Amino acid sequence: SSLLAGSWVNMILYGTEVVLGGFYLLNSRPNAFFRWSLAISLCIDTVCTGVVCYNVYLFDSRKMLEFQSALTSNTQPWTLPATILCTYHAALVEQVFFTYRYWRITRNKFVTLMISTITASHVAFAWVLGIGLIRDPVVSQSGINLTIIAATLCAATDLLIAIIMFHTMRTIKTTYTATQSLLRRISIQSVACGSTTSVFTIIMVSLLVTHNLEPFTVIFDILGRLYTLTILINYISLRKPMAHASATAGGSEQGQSRSRSHSIVFGAARRLSHFPLYPAE
Repeated sequence: SSLLAGSWVNMILYGTEVVLGGFYLLNSRPNAFFRWSLAISLCIDTVCTGVVCYNVYLFDSRKMLEFQSALTSNTQPWTLPATILCTYHAALVEQVFFTYRYWRITRNKFVTLMISTITASHVAFAWVLGIGLIRDPVVSQSGINLTIIAATLCAATDLLIAIIMFHTMRTIKTTYTATQSLLRRISIQSVACGSTTSVFTIIMVSLLVTHNLEPFTVIFDILGRLYTLTILINYISLRKPMAHASATAGGSEQGQSRSRSHSIVFGAARRLSHFPLYPAE
C-alpha cells in the first residue's frame, strides 16, 4: 500500500540524514546556530518518522476494521494533523536557515522581513489546518483548500529564497578566485535546494487536487525529510570549498593573517568587506 511504501522511503531518507548529520558533526565544528538547526530538524523528523510508522501499524490486521471504518466515514486518525505540523515545521527550520544566511550576507531588512512573513504565513495555515483536524477529524473542502494554500506558500517561499540567493551571490564582487568559485557554488546550490523542495511540494498539491491519493501519501510522508537533507547536503558539499576560500581570505595582506578566519573577503569599490557566510568549519 501507499502507507507502507511511504514508510519505507521515509525510513531510508531518515537514516540517510542521521548518517550525514553524524558525519558532518564529527568532521566539522559548526557554530551554535547550525547545531541547534540540525538538532531541531532531527527531533522533528524523528517524531514524524514515528508517526508515519504508526500509520502502518494502524493498517495492521489487528486494526484493519477500525482503520477501514475511519476511511469509509472520511474520518482521519490523529496521525494526519501530526504529520502536517511536523512537515511544515521541518520546512520552517530549513527556510529560517537559508534566510539567516541571506541576512548575514546582506543585512537587507526589507527582503529578510518579506521572506520571514511568507514563511510564518504557511506555518500559520498549517496550524489552522492541524487544529481543525484535531477538533473535527473529517476531511472537508475547506481543509483541502487550506492544504493547497499552505503548500503553495511553502513552495513559493522556497523559490523566492533560491532566486534571491542566486541573484545576491551573482552580484557580489569578489577579490579571490577561490571566493568567486565558492559564490558560484552557493548560487547553484541555492537554486537546486529551493527547486527540489518546491517541485516536490507542487507535485504533492497537484496529486491532492487530482485525487491521486496513493502517490500523494508517499510524497506527503517524506517531504519533511527532504527539507532536512537539503541543509545537510548543502553544508557537506560546501565544506571543503568554504575552508579553502576562508584560508585564502585569511592569508590576505588586509590584516586577516590567520588561516582559520571564518569570513570571506569581497572586493568593494574602495575597500574590502568581510561577510560571515557559514558556521565555523
